[in-house]
Amino acid sequence: MHEEQAEKAREAQRYWTPERIRAAVPVDASHSGKADTQSPPGPGSRRKRSLANEPSRQVPEGIATVGVFLIRATDGSATPDQFCTASAVASPSKSLVITAAHCLKGDRRHRDFAFVPGYRTGASTAGQAGEAPYGIFPVQEDKIWVDSRYRASTPDDDVDFAFLNVGPNTRGQLLEDAVGRGNELTSVSTAKLARKAVSLVGYPGGQKTPLQCTNDTTAFQDRFMEIKCDGFRTGVSGGPFLENFDGRRGDLVGVIGGYKTGGLFDHASYTSQFDEDVFRLYRQAATGKPSEPEPGTGTSMGTAGTWTHARAMTTGRFHTSSVRNNVSDLIVRWSDGELSLYPGDGAYGFGKDIQLVKDKAWQQAAVITAGDFTGDASDDLLVRWTDGRLTLFKDVNETKKLTDKVELKGPNDTWTHASTMAAGRFGGGNTRSDDLMVTWTDGEVTLYTNVDAKGLHAERQLVKPPDTTWPHARDVSAGDFRPGTGDQDLFVRWSDGEVTAYENIATEVFGHEHRLMPAKSPWRDALLTTVGAFGGPTRQNDLVALWPGGKLTLHPDTTSTSVAAERVLVSP
Repeated sequence: MHEEQAEKAREAQRYWTPERIRAAVPVDASHSGKADTQSPPGPGSRRKRSLANEPSRQVPEGIATVGVFLIRATDGSATPDQFCTASAVASPSKSLVITAAHCLKGDRRHRDFAFVPGYRTGASTAGQAGEAPYGIFPVQEDKIWVDSRYRASTPDDDVDFAFLNVGPNTRGQLLEDAVGRGNELTSVSTAKLARKAVSLVGYPGGQKTPLQCTNDTTAFQDRFMEIKCDGFRTGVSGGPFLENFDGRRGDLVGVIGGYKTGGLFDHASYTSQFDEDVFRLYRQAATGKPSEPEPGTGTSMGTAGTWTHARAMTTGRFHTSSVRNNVSDLIVRWSDGELSLYPGDGAYGFGKDIQLVKDKAWQQAAVITAGDFTGDASDDLLVRWTDGRLTLFKDVNETKKLTDKVELKGPNDTWTHASTMAAGRFGGGNTRSDDLMVTWTDGEVTLYTNVDAKGLHAERQLVKPPDTTWPHARDVSAGDFRPGTGDQDLFVRWSDGEVTAYENIATEVFGHEHRLMPAKSPWRDALLTTVGAFGGPTRQNDLVALWPGGKLTLHPDTTSTSVAAERVLVSP
């Protein structure tokens, strides 16, 4: 152990004496409606649709992976020593802790933050370990990860969780070396928020003896998990929801927080859904990446003011790392003729933009799409210009950029009427994304299969003109919304807000339709949409949408039945 770490451990132990820990008050007492007493809830308590309350039992011997998260307030509070509940999370660093983000809301100071696993009040007797049987683990400076959406002026209760990296204790032990393996972070889908035999653990204010309760959970608002357990008053925030709990550890499916910062009454507790959001934050913490900055203030995606100038978007595998990892990137054409590449990070986020070109001539790029037309590693960019030209930029990446181009068609009157283009694997007997579907201003829809650097070959008319429906198609993209299929689906956003996906368009034309959003949905207000695989080498079913005011959203893991909930990339 480095001397600096050793001194931090000694400082934490000197400050957090047994007396101070016992006297610490719940950090959420000031803004939670949960009672801080031992009394049962009064007649004003709400009765929700859920299972009957389960009694909770005290665990005076403590639980190895669960403990108190201690916070020394430096804002002049009359009760500067505060606490929440937290738990150890299995990680390569052996040093990660999870708690509720609201325990840290508005507080970026890291002085005298500490985690005491297995804490037990007054359990020290001859021959036994004391109140902190595994020691005190100081939180490392600048090693707290909170989703930027929770740090916003109006916190997003879908992401009420935070990860903290703790240093070793005074014995030089890492957290998981002291307590054993941490709890295993576990994904929870929206369809499985109702679960059997989930154990809830938390430290209520007062005596600080951990409470444990096991009950079935129910879904609440289709985005929170609810559990009925008695006696979970202030102080329990951040306490784990555990499946397969063996008395020391289990599978971590939530932490007390989310709806009303965990609930207004001590007989009902909640957690934000543990979906990809928590895993993205976990990956940042596990790899030591900096926590996200405030939304719209210098993130890798820029500001809302910038995004009001976006005029076209498409996705493909361009960056060298994206090709290697089979992750989608985002290409954006701006009003001033700049073209930017945003590399996907495989965790539903993007790296810093790379300028591919800045030339006023690109203001005439009317329609862009990306596909694998040449079969050479990076995807290719296909551009339809305002004068009808059709240009293929081969193997675009961060170094080659747009240097290798092929003019497929010179200026002409026909292609000036091409409204949208989508490159994909639509059933042309190919393994690459080299089919091209085009919609025209008169409603005609054409499919060109196996397009390559020599041009367009086999042409098939899918919809004859004139047609009154297809002129209302605003955005088209290739997607993959159904698991286990070979060819891709065609994603269409219509002018009236309907969003649909068509499967097997080469064989069934548009007969097999899936409605993701109905007509008159809010999607009629979207300005641009596209589809990619931004969460790693999985299906291409993540939507990116640009909205008025420069808001940019990502809708991960969308299915053939509905559009997934938004994740804000750029706040308006």
